[in-house]
Amino acid sequence: MIWLLIMIGVSGVTVLPFLFMASTSLTESYVMMSYPPRLLPPNPKLDNYYNIVFQFQGGLFGRWFFNSAFTTAAVTIGCVLLSTLAGYLFAKKEFIGRDVVFTLILATLMVPGAVTLIPAFQVTQALNLYNTYGALIVPGLASPIGIFMMRQFISSLPTELIEAAKIDGASEISIFLRIIMPLSKPGMAALGIFTALGAWNAFLWPLVVLRSTEMHTLVVGLATIQGQFVVNYGLVMAGSVLTVLPMLVLYVLFQPYFVEGLRLGYGR
Repeated sequence: MIWLLIMIGVSGVTVLPFLFMASTSLTESYVMMSYPPRLLPPNPKLDNYYNIVFQFQGGLFGRWFFNSAFTTAAVTIGCVLLSTLAGYLFAKKEFIGRDVVFTLILATLMVPGAVTLIPAFQVTQALNLYNTYGALIVPGLASPIGIFMMRQFISSLPTELIEAAKIDGASEISIFLRIIMPLSKPGMAALGIFTALGAWNAFLWPLVVLRSTEMHTLVVGLATIQGQFVVNYGLVMAGSVLTVLPMLVLYVLFQPYFVEGLRLGYGR
């Protein structure tokens, strides 16, 4: 009973900022500055949502949303597929230097992202990807943490299934598509949620490699709401609610796979 009360209290503290954000998005900015603070708006209105979607920056919100959704979907699908393939190779295949290569991949996790920012930008320019969708998608396809996650998960799968498939004459591609991928769905879903969340909320890299306003992602575009001297908090909170909702829906839909993937992949 005590643990239940503790979890309820922690959940309440976690949810409270989101409730305050939703409340502020339904009212004028000056209400947010009132004292004492009000969790429920006195006169809720949807004006902030209308302004952020149809009026702010000439109605570019829809384009920003598409940019974020497209790049997030491309990065998530590509990263999950490549990480699963690499995880299968490192978990179930024997080749010279396998452990050394895997160690080097994990070692890249210790390199700060700021160190690789300028070299990555130079490579992007050399490949003529600057201010394109490719600049947002290609760097996110390689994920050391994704390879590690899928390697750990696939290592828990019985090797006898692969050997039986080989005896039946199945090719490597068939084994990967018909055995490894179906059995790895929980781990792939967990990795997909992490990857989608990171790609959707990415700010620094899109800010560096995108020039035109039309190419901005949702997070970068909404950052322009905050002026140098004046901040429309109601507009900011409305944009934040619309930014959070897709990831919240994604998590709710894939929550069973997410929990199962963490339990099976890291509980052994």
